[in-house]
Amino acid sequence: MKKVFIMVIFVAGFFTTLAFVPVLTVHAGETDVLIKKLIQRGVLSESDGQELLNKASKSKGAETTMELPKWVKNIKLKGDFRLRYQYEDTDNDGIDSRERYRIRWRFGAESKVNDQWKAGFGLASGGNDPRSTNQTLENTFQSPDARIDYAYAKFTPNPWASLIGGKFKNPIWGAKDLLWDGDIRPDGAAAHLKFKAAPAEIFVTPAYFILDEYKTYKDDPAMWLVQVGTKVKIGKVMYFKVAGTYYDFSNVTGNAFAHSAGTNSVDVAGDLTQDYDSLAADGEFGVHLPGPVPLVAVFGQYVKSDADDDSKGWLVGVKFGHKKVKGLGQWQVKYNYRRLEKDAWPDFLPDSDFYGGATDVKGSEVEFKLGLAKHVSFGVDYYFDVKPINGDTNREQKVLQADLVIKW
Repeated sequence: MKKVFIMVIFVAGFFTTLAFVPVLTVHAGETDVLIKKLIQRGVLSESDGQELLNKASKSKGAETTMELPKWVKNIKLKGDFRLRYQYEDTDNDGIDSRERYRIRWRFGAESKVNDQWKAGFGLASGGNDPRSTNQTLENTFQSPDARIDYAYAKFTPNPWASLIGGKFKNPIWGAKDLLWDGDIRPDGAAAHLKFKAAPAEIFVTPAYFILDEYKTYKDDPAMWLVQVGTKVKIGKVMYFKVAGTYYDFSNVTGNAFAHSAGTNSVDVAGDLTQDYDSLAADGEFGVHLPGPVPLVAVFGQYVKSDADDDSKGWLVGVKFGHKKVKGLGQWQVKYNYRRLEKDAWPDFLPDSDFYGGATDVKGSEVEFKLGLAKHVSFGVDYYFDVKPINGDTNREQKVLQADLVIKW
């Protein structure tokens, strides 16, 4: 794994150099060696490499100017780093409060192959937990490995339609993270259709997500879904965005899943007893204002599954400040209260920072974010009065996270 990681860093470093140097100049005696090395490492194809060798052989001078292939120029790199202090404590659980320092880094590349096709991949810190890219600083200066965060191909035949397949960022819009943890990268395929009819934009997102795969002959668990929504601008001052989503789970009943929080209803064998077919709704309404508070918005989420009992979940919140924090002095404050019943939703999908990603919980979250410089921000996220809806309601949990984030 370490050798693979070193190779990825080598290639990424090479691409980074190419991204900032549109024309590469080398001595004629070094040209052939450089090109052949790039072919051997798979950075250049045989045809592209041979074309550059032919151009180099025609040069008479001491130096050769090589024009980079178009696909190399079309590569876009991006990433971010987060340093976090985290405090967490749960009342009456027999465990002391915990303080720890954590890091997260992510690096990705996207290449536009032609006007219709592009491919991308990303690496991230963390282990195999799909709901966390955090790496705790521990174990005597350990050097953990990276993981594949996403890898996909995307086809865009026209401006209003696209199709993506592989492992990719969640295409489903949500007003908050009641149902989906922000680190989850679904596996499968999805389409995105959007139509403009001023002042509205209508979008449709059907998708198929793979939940598990069995070696034996058995129907594999999966999720079919479709989201339909609209965003409407009312002049330059107000907007609202709403969406409804139908989730159809296949082969979930009678199975158990990795990374479960262990709060859904199960049988004596530990397998799920519900199928979790669900209807969900998301909405946000905002007003742009002059002065020191440029935006005020309210948002909410709702879900109802086909479970026999404890089948509802909802979230309401408010935010104010700048719409996004990208530069010095920009800020945003956000608050939400949520309640997610035991079988309203599979317990391997919700926000993992809210009582470990469990269902059968309720409580509050407040967030503050401040821009320290362009692409640099500081934020505080505090979960409080978070406790089970049923069971031992005296086990209230508090989590405080303070983050420094740098993006590039």
